Amino acid sequence: MRMVCRLWTLVLFFVFLIVVSTLSAEDLTLWQKRMPITFSGYEGTEPLINFPALIVLEETDAGAGFSYADFLSPPYGDLRFFADDMKTPLDFEVESWNIQGKSYVWVRIPELTKTTKIYALWGKAGVEEPDTPASSIWDSNYKCVWHLNENTLDTTVNENHSTNYNATTDSGLIGGAYDFHPDNFSYIDTPSNLIGYGILNAFTASCWCKTRQPSNKLQMLMEDGTGAGFDGIYLGIRDVTCYVQVYASRRANSDYLAVNPIGTNWHHIAVVYDGSSAKMYFDGEEKWDTTLSGNIKEANSRLHFGRRPDGVANFLDGMMDEIRVSTIARSADWIHACWKNQGLNESFVSYAPVENYGLPYITNVRGATNVMENSAWLNGFLVSTGFSETAVFVYWGTDDAGADAGAWDNFHSWTAPQSPKAFSHIISTLTPNTFYYYRFMAVNDAGTHWAVDTSVFFTGEVAFEEVSDAHFSGLIPGEIKVYRGAADTEPLDVFYSIGGTAIPGVDYTELPGIVTIPAGETSVTIIIQPLPAKVMPETKTVELEVFSGCIKGTPSIAETKILVENLTTWRKRMKIDFRGYTQQEILTNFPALIILKETSGFSHTDFLSDNYGDLRFAAEDKLTPLDFEVEAWDLEGKSYVWVRVPELTSSTIVYALWGKEDAVAPTCTTNGSVWVANFTGVWHLSEDSGITAYDSLANMHPGTIMCSTVTLGTSGKIANADEFSGKRGHVRTEPVHDTTVTISAWGSFTSNADGILWS
Repeated sequence: MRMVCRLWTLVLFFVFLIVVSTLSAEDLTLWQKRMPITFSGYEGTEPLINFPALIVLEETDAGAGFSYADFLSPPYGDLRFFADDMKTPLDFEVESWNIQGKSYVWVRIPELTKTTKIYALWGKAGVEEPDTPASSIWDSNYKCVWHLNENTLDTTVNENHSTNYNATTDSGLIGGAYDFHPDNFSYIDTPSNLIGYGILNAFTASCWCKTRQPSNKLQMLMEDGTGAGFDGIYLGIRDVTCYVQVYASRRANSDYLAVNPIGTNWHHIAVVYDGSSAKMYFDGEEKWDTTLSGNIKEANSRLHFGRRPDGVANFLDGMMDEIRVSTIARSADWIHACWKNQGLNESFVSYAPVENYGLPYITNVRGATNVMENSAWLNGFLVSTGFSETAVFVYWGTDDAGADAGAWDNFHSWTAPQSPKAFSHIISTLTPNTFYYYRFMAVNDAGTHWAVDTSVFFTGEVAFEEVSDAHFSGLIPGEIKVYRGAADTEPLDVFYSIGGTAIPGVDYTELPGIVTIPAGETSVTIIIQPLPAKVMPETKTVELEVFSGCIKGTPSIAETKILVENLTTWRKRMKIDFRGYTQQEILTNFPALIILKETSGFSHTDFLSDNYGDLRFAAEDKLTPLDFEVEAWDLEGKSYVWVRVPELTSSTIVYALWGKEDAVAPTCTTNGSVWVANFTGVWHLSEDSGITAYDSLANMHPGTIMCSTVTLGTSGKIANADEFSGKRGHVRTEPVHDTTVTISAWGSFTSNADGILWS
């Protein structure tokens, strides 16, 4: 049995509630409505793992009725999905929410079969939608998922967001869709990493489409090259045929593949390649199968939707919805299930009548408070009364009797009807240095609900002691020790609050707010583990306090610091000012270029750690560290360093420091923290080999050096540069989606011929 010292502060209780709710320990009896959902229309034999099922919600009178008015945390903060055990939460993404019509929700089903059952729940005030991202619906095999619901964003974790050119939003098969018109030269362009779909040896590409009117003219749905010989993959439609190619060890294609008349109805088309064969499915049925092997040919363009990438022909005159690309070959059962689930939803998904929930809901809230040797307050909170009058009970004793009311030593009751509120009962006949258990219960006509956990408190002392401080440099942990008065045969869980200026999860590893003193021990150590800092931090504090659920020993509060490096121990220091800046504007977070070279006051030989491990920059106070990035380090010449200056004026002063043994370069030199002021990309072009132009930003959008006519490692304005011959060589980066941009570069030109710096 585990003994617990239950303690309380408002802050930790709030954090505890959030953690519990996001980890899906929500008590589902609080939700007033639920709807059983099955998938009786699934016709396959294969269990579909992590299948994203489309659930369509709309007003109905069936059972207790589905009504948007029953959502009590609008618009859908109280919507939840659970597995058949009513314990396992299911990730979901709301694609569109329409209280006047249909709402479309994607739910990730761990294993979908014909007998799978899940539940939708709603009807709970004061809650927010789970904080799991939309991308959690889509397993790691999804490269891209574009819903095309009023935007061209990729909902997977890969964030392969695309760019729309002149296609318009309209009502689609699933929420919104995009309408393409040849007169407007409409198409959608994908990111540069989707050349060849960004896939080598297996893929599945699918979409929904329809045409504006029957036509014998070829209309491209998706293509990644400027012609048949340059394409890795293409897919097009015309009247009663499809036009498909997969180019791997050979060019496998069928340009007049017979299908049902395409016309103006929605159709689902999927192309699949598994490394040994290529297939195409039309409305869930296999229409093409050819033997093929090898890696997919890398095409000469990005993937385009609604036209050929050459931009001159075969524009789509119609609509597209729900475009997906996977890095695996989806099975025939998977493809058929996608078509039927999305296109014939009511034939695939069975929505049972809505059910009412009516149980009350009660908690032990913050545990016991005001604990003394002989007395304590037992606290609870009636969150919901359900649908009938509710009575409240609290049970306590020296043993945990769980949900067996008759086995508890003592109880107190508040007769019905009670309203949602806090409840406290004072007991004053306790024994010193003893563990006590208590649990609240609520009862109404629908049944009984116990607080989820039994709370425990201790009528003895618990104390904290600060042992050592932590250090950001080297990520050295700090320690705080927790003591109890005497060893016991049972472990003791001690709850504590967390404060201080350091931010949990940012400056140091989050603490759980509970620590266990093992059985037979009188103390345990809490570790304060610093985290790598994106921006070099200042010294910060972590403060822990014993909750009031036991007798607080002395001290009951302990504070440890997370220290930055002591720059006063560096042997060399150089003052740097910016007197050449003549403008009036104060430049915030300006990346200043500092050039270090041998002078009477500077020598590379004074560095006492490998490479530039002991190089540091500090503000005028010589203590506050500044983020920096070393672009080039040359012991025989000039070294180029970028320093982020918080506020640059003509009177700003910073210091360079070096001369410290056994130091290592801080994380700011590699994590892009110098470039924090709205930079989208920073390419120094300092590489001397390879085909990658690395981006210094934290989000890392590397460019690709195209064509062997680009010479790397040429002496440039700032360290190395790239030299272009004017013969097709260029650096390709991802597209910029911002509406306001600033682009800059240094250039040196050897001829008067026309040339493009960027486009």
